Amino acid sequence: MIEVRERINILGVFIDHVNQSEAINKIEEFIQNQDSNLVVTPNAEMIIRAQQDKELKEILNSAQLSIPDGAGVVLASKLLKYNLEERVAGVDLVEELLARGNQKGYSFYFLGGKPGVAEEAKNKVKEKYHDLKIRTHHGYLNTNLEAKVLDEIGQNRVDVLLVGMGVPLQEKWLNKHLDLLNVAVGIGVGGSFDILAEKKTRAPKLMQKIHLEWLYRLAQEPERLGRMSSIPKFIYRIVQERIRKLNKLK
Repeated sequence: MIEVRERINILGVFIDHVNQSEAINKIEEFIQNQDSNLVVTPNAEMIIRAQQDKELKEILNSAQLSIPDGAGVVLASKLLKYNLEERVAGVDLVEELLARGNQKGYSFYFLGGKPGVAEEAKNKVKEKYHDLKIRTHHGYLNTNLEAKVLDEIGQNRVDVLLVGMGVPLQEKWLNKHLDLLNVAVGIGVGGSFDILAEKKTRAPKLMQKIHLEWLYRLAQEPERLGRMSSIPKFIYRIVQERIRKLNKLK
């Protein structure tokens, strides 16, 4: 069994002390064991949302693997003396899993996005990995479509279920259904299908390296501006927590 390092606590949300390689290896262990395992990817926005959404916080803290997806989370860990090594971006995690899946025969299900996006993402992925097994469905589910999706997943071997419905819907959907399905790993992946389908692009490597990918995404999606209010809230809360810890040491 691959042991991950001790979880750290960022404003009441527990995050595993893992780098990308360790996270991938742990997910592969889940696939080999074939139990139902939820993987979550907290960032600053998600952690702030969890302060008010108790259900979301409980789901995040009960997940089998919680990955630090966000430069803000890594910075917060350093301010709080936890010192995470690196951000593990959800889309990077997905791309590495697809590469491993092509080598080892893992099967995937892409659930989410607007109609046609998950299918386009599948087609783009299969241009690179011809033999990869991927089923898809868009994320606009009514009762009948949800029943169809659940039946399709249950009737077919799926090792990794990727759900891109946005936070917190994707985490709540997985929490509700994952244990009932014969799926080893479920991961909420936000807008990853748009990137895989080449509807949107990642920030240049330099912007990623200097932790400005959020700014690049904002330029592509101005409607995210309202959600960005969580970033100053997150920073304020982390500074408060840092001061509280320093006062306890006096």
